[in-house]
Amino acid sequence: MPFLHPALDQAAAALEPLRAAGARLGAPNPVAALRQIDCSPQAIRESARKLSSGRDVLVTARLQFEGGAHRAERRWGGEPAALFRSRADELDAHYRQAAEAAARTAAVGLDLADLLDRLAVQTAEQVTSIAAAARSAADAVLAGDRSTDVVYPVTSACNSIARAVATGVSTIVETIPVLEPFGTPVVPG
Repeated sequence: MPFLHPALDQAAAALEPLRAAGARLGAPNPVAALRQIDCSPQAIRESARKLSSGRDVLVTARLQFEGGAHRAERRWGGEPAALFRSRADELDAHYRQAAEAAARTAAVGLDLADLLDRLAVQTAEQVTSIAAAARSAADAVLAGDRSTDVVYPVTSACNSIARAVATGVSTIVETIPVLEPFGTPVVPG
């Protein structure tokens, strides 16, 4: 199954000899480890763009509503106009809150996509480098050699890749507090 992120997909292909050699030695699967950090920054960016477009719709709707409210208010007078204005102001505040929240969420989404993209590219480069350094040892294991001179570099590389991915995952986990405020609805139900 291909990876969502192209850099990780390419890295997985480069890890294949190491994965096969590691499997013969019972080492951690570096390709499976890499899947833990797979992501689609492009899909997140697209969602953020759609959210930003939704914000524009909210702003337009709010302005149209406000214009209609002013026209209606001018035709009325007294207590009905004051009551209407009060309710219209409440609705306007909800429109504003929703539009502001959409803009903030879209901005966070774009930042998150950039972070995930950088992390995927950096991790891909790092694990590819680790695999390249162990390539001759992996080839020797695949050819049947079980000497310490080849077993150790293969198992060490598989473990190093697992640690590199775990570091990337912990970086992602660190972003969760930034996302928590976006789990609360802006407009009360």
